[in-house]
Amino acid sequence: MKNRKNSIAILLVLALLFVSTSTVLFAQGQKSTKEGGPITLTVWNFKYAEEIAGKAFQEMDKLFMEQNPGIIIDHQAQPESNYYQMLLSAFSAESDLDVFLTHTDQRAWGISESFRVLDDDIADVMDTYAESARKACSETNSSDSDIKILPLTAQGVGYYYNKANFVKAGLNPEKIPADWDDFLAACEALKKTGITPIIFGNQGSPFGIDFTYRVILGTLLGADAIDGFANGSSNFTSAEFAQATSMIKELFDKGYVNVENASIPYFMDAINAFKNGDGGFFPGLTSDIAHWKDFGDVLGYENIGYFPSPVADNAKYPLAQVNQGAGIGFAVTAYSPNGEAAAKYAQFMTSGEAGKIFMDATGAIVPNSTIPMDSSNPVLSKILDHMNNNAVPDILNRIPGGMINDFYNFMNLYFIANEISQEKYIEQVQNIYKNNL
Repeated sequence: MKNRKNSIAILLVLALLFVSTSTVLFAQGQKSTKEGGPITLTVWNFKYAEEIAGKAFQEMDKLFMEQNPGIIIDHQAQPESNYYQMLLSAFSAESDLDVFLTHTDQRAWGISESFRVLDDDIADVMDTYAESARKACSETNSSDSDIKILPLTAQGVGYYYNKANFVKAGLNPEKIPADWDDFLAACEALKKTGITPIIFGNQGSPFGIDFTYRVILGTLLGADAIDGFANGSSNFTSAEFAQATSMIKELFDKGYVNVENASIPYFMDAINAFKNGDGGFFPGLTSDIAHWKDFGDVLGYENIGYFPSPVADNAKYPLAQVNQGAGIGFAVTAYSPNGEAAAKYAQFMTSGEAGKIFMDATGAIVPNSTIPMDSSNPVLSKILDHMNNNAVPDILNRIPGGMINDFYNFMNLYFIANEISQEKYIEQVQNIYKNNL
C-alpha cells in the first residue's frame, strides 16, 4: 500500500514537472513540435483583411512556404485603427509575434527599439532596395545602416484629376494647370458646371489639408529646407509656410472644396467619392491606395490625369514631387526566437517574385530592382518619372512625430472651424514644433 502511494506521488510530481516544462516552453515562444522540426512565423498585417491585398499576401505566403518547407506562416489580419497600440502591447509582453507590417513614419520609429536591425540579414541584397527607400527604413536615415524595416512600397503624394469632368467643364483634359492662377481658373470652371472642384476628407485626421500642404511646400521649399525641419533649422514662421496656408485657405473661401469635407474621413469616404466620379481634383498617393490603379480601374485610365502639385506663385521648385522613399514595409521583432527565418521572410516578401505579385495585384510601387517595373501604363509612367527625377522629401516625415496630432488639431481650428486667425494658427504650430524638437 505504501509503495502504491509512493508510485502515485511520483506520477503526480512527474505530471507537474511536465506541465511546468510545457508552460515554460510555450511562454518562451517555442513553435516547433520537436527540435529541428518546422517552425511557425506569426505575422501581423493591417492590410491583410483587404480583398485585393489580402489575396496577394496569401499567394505570396504560399510561394514562400513552397520554397521553404520548414517554415509555416501564420498570417493574421489586424485593425489599422489601433494597430500601433496593439504592437506596443505585444512588444511589452514579448508575445507571439515575429514579423509585422508597418508604416515608415513616426508611428513606427516611436516604438522601434523593439525592431530587429536587419543590416546583416540583407547585407548581400541591400543594394537591390532603392537608396531612398533604405533611408526611409533606417532609424538614422542612413542608406546602409540601422535598417529596421524592409520596404514593400515606395510612397509619395500628388494630385489626380478626372479628365471626363474636365471635358464637361470645357477644360482641356490634357493640359495640367501650369500655375496657381491656372489651377484656380480650372476650379472655377468646374464649379460653374456644377462639379465640386476638389474632394477632401478631413474628418478625424485632416488628410485633405495635410496632403495639399505637403505638395505645395515641396514646390516652395525644396529638399534642403524640408530636411531642415528635422533639426530646427527650418521653421513654420517662414514666408513659404504662410503662403501655402493662404493658398489652401483660398480654396476654402472660394467654395472649391467639397462642403462635407469636415464630416467625411479621407480613408475611405473621400477616396470612394472621387472613384465614384465626384470632383475635379483629388490629393492622392502614388502607391498602396488612392493611387493611379485604384482610380484607373474604376474610372478608366484614359480619364485619370496626374501632376505633383498645384504650383505656387514664384515656386523655386515647380516640378517637385513629394517622395517618402518608402510607405509601408515588413519589420521583425527584436525578441523573435526565429529572427533569421523572420528576416528571410521579410526579404522574400519585398523582392523578386513575391514583390511582383503584390505590385501586379495592388498597383503598388515596390522599390526593389529584382522586380521588373511595368511602365507601359501612361499614368504610372508619369508618376515614376516624377519620383525618379524630381523627388523632394515629405515634410511630415521630417517634423517630430510628437507634434502631428496637435498640428492636425490646429488645422481643424483654422481651416474648418475658423476659430483662430492665420497669425495665431502659425504661431501655435511653431510653438508645438519647437516644443517637440
